[in-house]
Amino acid sequence: MKNKNILHFFGLTIFTLLLLPGCVKQSSLSKDKTEDRFTLKPFEKTLLEEEKTLEELDEKRKEISEKKKEAAKIIQEEKKQIQKIKQIESDEKEKISQIKSTDPAELDFYIQNTTGKTIYAVCFAYIQKQPFHRWRWDKTNIYKINNNQTVQIDVDYIKDEAYRKNVYGYLAIFDTKEKAENAIYELLEEKDKIALDKLYKLKNQKILIGVEKYGFKGEQLAHDIVPFEDSEMKFPELDFVVENKTGKTVLIACFVYQRKDDAHIWRFDKTPIIKLKPNDYGLIDVDSIREKYVRVYLQGYLAVFNEDQLQEAKESTFELLAPENKIPLGRMAALKNKKVVLEVEQYGTVGTKIDYTIHPLRRIDFKKALNLENY
Repeated sequence: MKNKNILHFFGLTIFTLLLLPGCVKQSSLSKDKTEDRFTLKPFEKTLLEEEKTLEELDEKRKEISEKKKEAAKIIQEEKKQIQKIKQIESDEKEKISQIKSTDPAELDFYIQNTTGKTIYAVCFAYIQKQPFHRWRWDKTNIYKINNNQTVQIDVDYIKDEAYRKNVYGYLAIFDTKEKAENAIYELLEEKDKIALDKLYKLKNQKILIGVEKYGFKGEQLAHDIVPFEDSEMKFPELDFVVENKTGKTVLIACFVYQRKDDAHIWRFDKTPIIKLKPNDYGLIDVDSIREKYVRVYLQGYLAVFNEDQLQEAKESTFELLAPENKIPLGRMAALKNKKVVLEVEQYGTVGTKIDYTIHPLRRIDFKKALNLENY
């Protein structure tokens, strides 16, 4: 019996020892889980806070988006209002302009810049504002005119017709505002001024301001006066064709003695230089002239140079043109629908010289005539 009890005791001890690791392990796992739960709690709290922060940011984004939409609407409305104001101002200016154009006492005129650059324009008018007042030079405001822009030059209002019709003026053109501000008529250089003659003749007219190259003198101011309502009016052209039968390459240009519309002086105008190879032909582009009298009496001289005289051709002016380079053409109107044929002619002891004959114009490829090398 005693041995049985001893065996029973040892069996329980062994059983207990076998179960103890599992209990210890389970206890350890339970403890680990508890510790993990306590360790994760701060992270869960942080995640919740971050989610809340993101929700708040989303709300703020929505608010900002709504405010942007409202601001865009306000800006759009303001733009519409500004456009309306500009339109009203434009309409008012147009009304004022129409009133001025119909009021005979107004001497305002328009100018358009075709120089290819920004210019500053001012008009000097020799006027007598009121009876018994002295005649004097009056300077208008300075006008900044961008390329291809048209502006109205505001001249003083002259009630008396007799005085008004005797007001004449000069247009001064400068490349800087400072020069325009400092300018007075008495010290104006010839290169900066354009004679306008009597200003009342410019009523409802537009002056096109440009530049032209004239030999070694370089660029000079040039102008045309055209009707304001239709600056593209067409008039009989004075262009003509030149054919090279000299057997060598030549450079040609034309010096045209002309008076621009409503200008009071006659002067020489130089066309672009074109290069003609043997048997080639080219078109000489002469200015369009509105006034019939000027068109009829306008005269020209052909300047002919050898191929190696390009610099001399570029710097040439009519006044310094050598006789051997000059061919008188007479009245340009007589060359209408005709061509000038250049030929070499033997002239006694002098040797050869270039002369010309005039022939009817037949079957000319104008694309070829226009697409020549020019300088």
